Amino acid sequence: MKLLGLNFNFPFFTRNKSGDTFYDLTSLGEWTESTSNMSLGLSHPILSPALLFKAKLFSQAKLDIVRSSTGKKADNHPYKKLFNKPNYNQTISDLLESLLFTQMCNGVGVIWKKKSFGTSRANSFYCLDFDLIEFPEEIEKLKYPNQSVSSRNTNMKVRYDVGGEDLSIPIDDLMFFYDMPNGVDPKNPYNSSSRLDAIKQTLFNSKDSEIAKSIIIKSNGKELISGEKQGFPLVGDEKEKVENSYNQRSLTRRGIVTNASLKWQSLHIIMRDLGHDEGIKTDASVIFAALHLPSDVYSIAGAKSTYKNANQSLVSYIQNEMMSTIESFVATINASLFDDDNYELVGSYDHLPVMLAFSTINIENAKKQGEALQSLRSAGVPDELALELCQLPANTQLKPLSIETQNDSTNENQGDE
Repeated sequence: MKLLGLNFNFPFFTRNKSGDTFYDLTSLGEWTESTSNMSLGLSHPILSPALLFKAKLFSQAKLDIVRSSTGKKADNHPYKKLFNKPNYNQTISDLLESLLFTQMCNGVGVIWKKKSFGTSRANSFYCLDFDLIEFPEEIEKLKYPNQSVSSRNTNMKVRYDVGGEDLSIPIDDLMFFYDMPNGVDPKNPYNSSSRLDAIKQTLFNSKDSEIAKSIIIKSNGKELISGEKQGFPLVGDEKEKVENSYNQRSLTRRGIVTNASLKWQSLHIIMRDLGHDEGIKTDASVIFAALHLPSDVYSIAGAKSTYKNANQSLVSYIQNEMMSTIESFVATINASLFDDDNYELVGSYDHLPVMLAFSTINIENAKKQGEALQSLRSAGVPDELALELCQLPANTQLKPLSIETQNDSTNENQGDE
């Protein structure tokens, strides 16, 4: 960096949204002029594809509105259309992808339940950028509200995109989704840190490494011709011949005749000696670990396991990571949209091809549960206890046992006696 005509190299001081500060000793390039997590997420060679992988997988969830008591689909519910086409510009997959992407970058994902004037029902869902929301000063009063007060936020509004559209939106019309535990900010209960804050220096280093690699590649192939003795100048004609010979790649003969002793030196740098690739792989492993991406599912070096093992790892990842994410999403939706207990939103990934390959296991398990339930009921075990022992929902509707089944069970018991 130049200051008053002189070159200076000093640490780049950074403060993130949560107030944490650190020094970045290397990132003084133009790309760091905007160092928000969102800008990193959109432009980082390692982070961006990894975020897209998680966001796209999350967006493939199948959402249904069901009756809470029976679990049956409620396709005629007024909100059903919204979960197919949430707004004019997006499908539900687009909205979910945008939500998780912004949630991981900013730490908080936000959906605006836009309502028509004078109505209480949402007509559109929009994903907002949490960094563009300005909260009122009295937001601290909402840190420990009484849960019984349903209208505690009705009169409080936020400003969104002050330098642009400058919208005024009631807090009650916003749904917040958190990347890390919320409620730890003493001033704003809706604020939460991003997991990217913990690896920001790694993100800077890895991108700077790629920039350095580009500079080295462009400079490789250059050569230096100089006098063999220090300070030994070349005669003007000799200098011209050297430059003409070595700067024109079309020449086949590169020999010259000179009375001076010349020294040739290659300026080529071997990338392997710099350890660039090893450093990138190390940084990538840190980034993937922060995103909870196991190496069998997503890796910069490519999959090392067999096709079967890779599919099993993906199934395990969907069940343990993505299902918990979608369950957190629907829990927030249900608390905000469905005030009564008659309906609820549910999400699933069972329809994905990789999950269907293992559906036979679920079918076999269901068959065994049914057989066990039938045996317990035939033996005279009360239905409520039989359902509990078979790990089936207590509200499962059961048909009365047939007389033949009861007689068979009785005869078996008498025979045993």
